[in-house]
Amino acid sequence: MLTQQQKNIYLTPINKPIKAILDLPGSKSIANRVLPLAAIADGISIIHNIPDVAEDVQLMLEALVELGIKITKLSTALNGCSSYQIEGCGGKFPKASADLFLGNSGTSIRFLSAILAVSSGEYSLTGIQRMKERPIGDLVNALCQLGCNITYLENEAYPPLQISPFCDNQIKQISISGKISSQYLTGLLLAMPLLGREIQIKIYDELISRPYVEITLALLKLFAIEVVELETNLFAIKTNSGYKATEYTVEPDASSASYFLAMATLAGQVQINNLSANSLQGDKNFAQVLALMGSEVKYASDYIECRQAKNLIAIDVDMEDMPDVAMTVAILALFAEGVTTIRGIASWKVKETDRLIAIATELTKLGATVNYTNDSISILPPQQINSNIAIDTYNDHRMAMCFSLLAVGGISVVINDFSCVGKTFANYFELFDMVVYQ
Repeated sequence: MLTQQQKNIYLTPINKPIKAILDLPGSKSIANRVLPLAAIADGISIIHNIPDVAEDVQLMLEALVELGIKITKLSTALNGCSSYQIEGCGGKFPKASADLFLGNSGTSIRFLSAILAVSSGEYSLTGIQRMKERPIGDLVNALCQLGCNITYLENEAYPPLQISPFCDNQIKQISISGKISSQYLTGLLLAMPLLGREIQIKIYDELISRPYVEITLALLKLFAIEVVELETNLFAIKTNSGYKATEYTVEPDASSASYFLAMATLAGQVQINNLSANSLQGDKNFAQVLALMGSEVKYASDYIECRQAKNLIAIDVDMEDMPDVAMTVAILALFAEGVTTIRGIASWKVKETDRLIAIATELTKLGATVNYTNDSISILPPQQINSNIAIDTYNDHRMAMCFSLLAVGGISVVINDFSCVGKTFANYFELFDMVVYQ
């Protein structure tokens, strides 16, 4: 039973096995790449399965409209997604000045900062207080190597930003760190073809979350942009004749799918349609992690299916390529036999909240023994998980969604400020109710 009380939601343990076949909303990660690409392309693009249930995507759409891009909603489907017609500007935004509010959408501010920095306009970009605590200095430093004019309006290396007209210094290679976020590199890859000349981008240390960069490269190819990786972490953008408009359908969000696949691992069977081993998203591999924990997993040509584990097994796993769904593993650890260790999660600290501290704090409330370093966490489940605990969500959508799994594992739980799921999946708890209780 799901009971809503003002800002909080109370979840009781399930009373039956789960069995569901789901069509989930489109991927935020893909949508927030394909939308700005369509906006700067030559011609009219039609993009399907854009998730209206994701605040981050709506912030991107609103920002593009504020920049003068003409966007028309064509239709809306039952899964809360719509098709949009986007009239591209050919790389020159109709409005040469704008003030953009981007909430706590890291993809929006990082991708648009890079694209606007190589334009000829005056733009300011800001967001909520947490956005002002999320670093952007590595991206700004790389852009300034090109001759971009960017000013920090408050604190050095953090938003808000003021962007002034670009003066290309014709440099042939720029370098950037990839240790904090792969979104910095994606921002550069989306923007550099606007220069109309060859340029190289070098990651001078390590690149985390590599699968998200692969999404970017695949979408650039869709829009007729050629990027070649000359050697590991050295990318060359070739001379091109501009981004070409296209028609495209956004895949279901693999990160959102993780919660439902985890539900199956705990108590039933779930099939996610239109997601497969050939998906662009690295989080498609989350089901393989569930298989390590004992779930029965099937990858078909047009769906992924998971079935309940007979015994949930503790694992030691590196999740650097899948940091968002690593949080789901942390909750499953409560029901596993032994100590689960999750590595490669340093990026948790600069997400919507400091996820490392948040996860450790809430798991401890539930009775788990938790130890963590800067890039790992180890979880020993208690003999009996504490029930009816109020989980704080820290204005982080993934905290709310992953801790909802407690009810599927047989534990009553209160999720505080559950509406934070609106960042990527506004109707999550409606779907949760349908899958788990009805």
